[in-house]
This record gives sequence, C-alpha cells and structure tokens, in this order.
Amino acid sequence: MKTIMLTTGLAMMALAVQPARAQVTASVGADYASGRYGTTQRISTASTTASLRAKRKRVTVFAALPVVQVDAPGNVVAPGGPLGLPIFTDPTRPATRERRSGLGDAVVGASVQLLPPRAHHPSLALTGSAKLPTASAARGVGTGKADYTIQGEAAVPGKVTPFAAIGHSFIGQPDTYRLCDVTSARGGVGLRIGQASEVSVAYSYASRASDQAADRQEIGAGLDTALSQRLSLGVQGSAGLSRGASDAGGGIRLGLRL
Repeated sequence: MKTIMLTTGLAMMALAVQPARAQVTASVGADYASGRYGTTQRISTASTTASLRAKRKRVTVFAALPVVQVDAPGNVVAPGGPLGLPIFTDPTRPATRERRSGLGDAVVGASVQLLPPRAHHPSLALTGSAKLPTASAARGVGTGKADYTIQGEAAVPGKVTPFAAIGHSFIGQPDTYRLCDVTSARGGVGLRIGQASEVSVAYSYASRASDQAADRQEIGAGLDTALSQRLSLGVQGSAGLSRGASDAGGGIRLGLRL
C-alpha cells in the first residue's frame, strides 16, 4: 500500500483542474496490511496518516506524518507511513514476537508538472521527497536514517487514463547493518465515472531493501470520489504477487479542501 498512500491516485492528479490560486488540502487516512513477506511468521502493520498538500499552478508541496502499529517478530523492521521502505529483517535484533507502536517516518516533498494535464495529451510530473527519521529505530518501526526519493510520473488524461511512474530511493544506512537503494515502478489505468469519481487498477514493484528481503510486487485497485466541492473520499485495496509483498492490504482516506 505504500505506493498509493500519499496521493489519491496519479490518474486523479492528471485530471485535476489547475487552480488560479493556491489550493490546500488536508487529509487523514488509515491503512492495514498483513502477510509473511518472505519470512516464517505473519506480520501485520496498521497506520493512521495525517497529510497536508498545497498546490499552485504547476507546483505541489506536501507533508505527511503517520502513527504506526506493528505485530511481528522483533527482528522485522516495518517502516510505517507514506513512501516507506519495504519490510525487511535486522540481523542484530532478536526474533521474539512483539507488538510495538509509535510515530512513523514523516515525509516532505514537492512535485512539478513538466507537462501540464490536457485531455488526450501526455502529462509529465517530477517529484522529489525526503523521508525524515521520526520513527523509532529501537522499536523496529524505522531505520533512524533519512531517505531521499525522486520519481517521474506520466499519464494521458481522458475518460480512460493510462498512467505510469518510476522512482529511485537513496537509502540512509543504519549504524549496525546495510540496506540497498530501492527502485520502484507502477503502472495502470484509471476510468472516470461521471464527473466526480474514478476507479483505477495498477501494478506496483519495489526492489528489495536488503539481502534478507525479497522484491515486492502487488496489484491494487482504488476508488476516488468527490463527496462535495470540498470533501473527497478514497478507498484502496491490494494483493501481493511475490514473497516480499503482503498477502492483502487496504486503506481509506478522507480529504478536505481548505
């Protein structure tokens, strides 16, 4: 679910009307995922994320802060929140099963529309973000280091909107073990329903974060709808296609235009 937590969908972004003045949106969402992730025990993660986004013309800035809860062996590190790392194991920690909770890693970033959205024409956006080490490494909900991600996103807006994204995360190295940089990709299609709703289906991939982990492949579906001129609702679900992914996940998000 981490590939779709921060926004309500790339296709919806490509269809958005460009505001004449800054448009500010606050949102709160809840996400849950469960699976073995290539380990021998089930791992469950839950998070509640508060986000703030401001958009003016071609530039969007955003910030998000999650609260996470993890039920997993103690040597499993489950970074929580938007744009977090895939789940992996820390060889320096004991494998005793435990529950832990706390702040996840905050994310701040900005996106620039290089080619603005126009119906039936390609649009292109470039996004840069930083994952700040606000999560506790001692509790196994973060690495204690900052990560940096750059991502390119493309779409062709219309009633049917194909979209794709590719990104690379430069991973901060913990003191006691080594992680790998993560390359990610996502592609799918959105279908506009009426004037206020869209459904989407997408495939996502993320490379392994360590030698003890596996690549993550998932298929996801979502529904985004405007409940009013200021209120929006997003619902997502996902199913894992590889050992490194969750068996299933889901999320719901409510946005308010300020």
